[in-house]
Amino acid sequence: MQISRRAEEIQASPIRRIFDLASQTEGLTRLEVGQPDFNTPAYILDEASAFQNQGFIGYSPTNGLPQTRKAVADRFNEDYGVEFDPASEVVITHGASGALHLALRALVNPGDEVLRPNPGFASYDGIIKDADGIPVLYPLVAEDGFSIDMEVFRSLISKKTKAVIINSPNNPTGSILSPEQLEQVCKLAWEHHFTVISDEAYDKVIFDQPHTPAVTCTPHRDVVLTVGSSSKDYAMCGWRIGFAAGPAALIGQIVKFQSLISICPNIVAQQAYAAALNGPQDETRRMRDEYKRRRDYFVKALNEIPGFSCDVPKGAFYVMADISEHDSDDWAFCEKMIQEVKVSCIPGSSFGSAGAGFIRFSYATSMDVLKEAIEKLKKHFA
Repeated sequence: MQISRRAEEIQASPIRRIFDLASQTEGLTRLEVGQPDFNTPAYILDEASAFQNQGFIGYSPTNGLPQTRKAVADRFNEDYGVEFDPASEVVITHGASGALHLALRALVNPGDEVLRPNPGFASYDGIIKDADGIPVLYPLVAEDGFSIDMEVFRSLISKKTKAVIINSPNNPTGSILSPEQLEQVCKLAWEHHFTVISDEAYDKVIFDQPHTPAVTCTPHRDVVLTVGSSSKDYAMCGWRIGFAAGPAALIGQIVKFQSLISICPNIVAQQAYAAALNGPQDETRRMRDEYKRRRDYFVKALNEIPGFSCDVPKGAFYVMADISEHDSDDWAFCEKMIQEVKVSCIPGSSFGSAGAGFIRFSYATSMDVLKEAIEKLKKHFA
């Protein structure tokens, strides 16, 4: 059997190696998984159940149920003052990852370059390569709160640049981009004719300031494609529902590719997402406030342990900790953490070279689990 060159070139997420090791280790306090530990709110489950009990579970339109597209547009308008036409400028997808995959399929020709943050979501590279694109990593500067090094960013733009992925709040760092940096990126996109794909999957998990969508930072809206998700905002990871919103010409191409891959997203999950967006947002705010409480505890406690240093993340639910005093090899350090300390984490370099010497903890777990992890770290490293 001969597999494709694409299959040989694309590697599974390196984080899988940590997951596999963690799953084989007994007595482990797990802080590697970026998944909310909350149940999907009851009002969403009730609506999904009522919809399912009607008995017709068929195809939806390829771009998603009209009520779900309208709910996305209405929520974005209410929260951020941005209007999207739900008929032509919104498509419902299989999670934010599905939206990213389809968007790059629609945009990229073989050999085109796609800039992505370093450190950044580990699957970006595989998604770019699957579209026959070339990942180009632009650095986020740890000493500057993991903001973009704009001088280096500009130097990486070439005639081959087709798109730039930005992610704010960011996985794995928890950093956010300032409106000024978003404005600069969008201005460069307009000048150099590339698309900004703004991954805003954590837009409701932001603590000390309001979220700023990239599309609000430019007079040229057509340069921005906004990608979002139900997973983090509403504790709906397993429902696999997200969206893309942007220029109608690009959305139409995304819809075309979705028709080839899956016909349409899961119709019950779409109805559940519409309920999430249209319903009371109290549960989402409650989850955000609890993440903030956990963040404040964990960051303070972690910084008191010798050899660990981290800034206070502004969003998402991750802590990127500098462990270079312990070990310059973050992979070896994470394996030691799992095998000896019995606390799991993710090597920073798995997100890109700029993450070397760091590890990522997730505080999307209970306060009891976080306290257990801190006690193990204190005992081992103090």
